[in-house]
Amino acid sequence: MATEFNLNQFRTQLKNGGARPNQFQVRITFPEYVGEYKKNLEASSFLVTVAELPGQTIGVAPVFYRGREVKLPGDKVFAPFTCTILNDSDMTLRKAIEQWMNGIENVENKSGLTNPRAYLKPIEIFQLDRNGRNLRSYKLIDAFPVDLSAIGLDFSANDSLSTFSVSFAYQHFEYFGADGAKESTQFFTGI
Repeated sequence: MATEFNLNQFRTQLKNGGARPNQFQVRITFPEYVGEYKKNLEASSFLVTVAELPGQTIGVAPVFYRGREVKLPGDKVFAPFTCTILNDSDMTLRKAIEQWMNGIENVENKSGLTNPRAYLKPIEIFQLDRNGRNLRSYKLIDAFPVDLSAIGLDFSANDSLSTFSVSFAYQHFEYFGADGAKESTQFFTGI
């Protein structure tokens, strides 16, 4: 049955005017071996200009029965988290991410840290309302940078600041409500 057109009912479904994509904050926790890691955490709250709330995909495990494909749910997969960062003149976050990546694998001698706890760090993403209050947040568990983009240089690029992108791999994520309480990932088992 089709729903009757009703503008007031439509508006009531968009609580508080709806979530806005430009109201967010990202906090990247840097490893302690990265210089000024606490300063970098604060900088990431302001200089990450494009981000995304993480998605997830459940793979498909096909099983064949008498020539027919039966699709069963497979394992959950998490795509890399990618964000765009505004570059300040000190290149604060770019240098920090380069140091982070060099700790994982040093480009000079192919050595690296052997304890993953030293370089796997959380990243928090907050969806905010128009007044800066938290609507929901996501915490990426055991994240580390896997791709640092080049920064384009151009004589004709006037009236703009340079940016770069970083992709992070992570194990999984947790989510939290507006009150900061962790939302349950338990499923209903009474079927």
